[in-house]
Amino acid sequence: MRVWEVWALSLFLLGLTACAVQSPQSALLANPTPTVTLTPTRTPVWFPPTDTPTPIPTATPVPTLEMRPGVGEVVLTDDFSGANWQTGETEAGRIALGKGELTLAVTAEKGVLTSMRSGALPGDGYLEITVQASLCRPEDVYGVLVRASSPRDGYRILFNCGGSLRVERLKNGEIALLQDWTPVAGLPSGLLPARLGVWMAGQDLRLFVNGVYQFSLRDPVWTEGSIGAYARAAGASPLTVAFSALEVRALDVSRIPTATPFPSPTP
Repeated sequence: MRVWEVWALSLFLLGLTACAVQSPQSALLANPTPTVTLTPTRTPVWFPPTDTPTPIPTATPVPTLEMRPGVGEVVLTDDFSGANWQTGETEAGRIALGKGELTLAVTAEKGVLTSMRSGALPGDGYLEITVQASLCRPEDVYGVLVRASSPRDGYRILFNCGGSLRVERLKNGEIALLQDWTPVAGLPSGLLPARLGVWMAGQDLRLFVNGVYQFSLRDPVWTEGSIGAYARAAGASPLTVAFSALEVRALDVSRIPTATPFPSPTP
């Protein structure tokens, strides 16, 4: 082989070697390492915002109604120590005075007892009397008559032993319902002592129990009379009712507003 041929062959072999062998840097450039993409994490919120509360509208104060306007000085008291009340014993039971109270003890089945006080009371005024029942079943009833001329004529205010209140008008013994049974506000049981208050002015009557307003009535029939005590048993069980501490206050009509509010019954 001639010299120039040997030289040409050597150059050819060197070229093949250069193509087959790459430097590490060339290999890295030919096969780059994949880039790892990091997923961003949520930045913690240490003091998250809170919803701003909607302000509650301020209620406009409403003045309290005076439900017993014009009530003045005491004009009559009765400690039940005298002979102003009808007493005695009947087939229905016994009515007696003693220890500062009037007691109606009903012993007959469905028995009824009524005791009237002698002498008229002021037609307009504020009357209070304490009433308490014992040996009382829920259906038994008891109470007082106001502006009454007899047991058959006047307004009859009744409690039952379940804690409700009712008002009737009596005329010649006939009953007209003015207010049906209504739960007494502030009196959970009819067996508790109840301080009954009756505000009377013209045709208007307002009822209170232990100082709590109950409801109002308007009726033109009776404008004056006396007071009576009443008890009626619903069955064969006995019923005893005690009445005490009667007090009547005068009413100053000049202190009563011309347009006296006529509120709805207390819930």
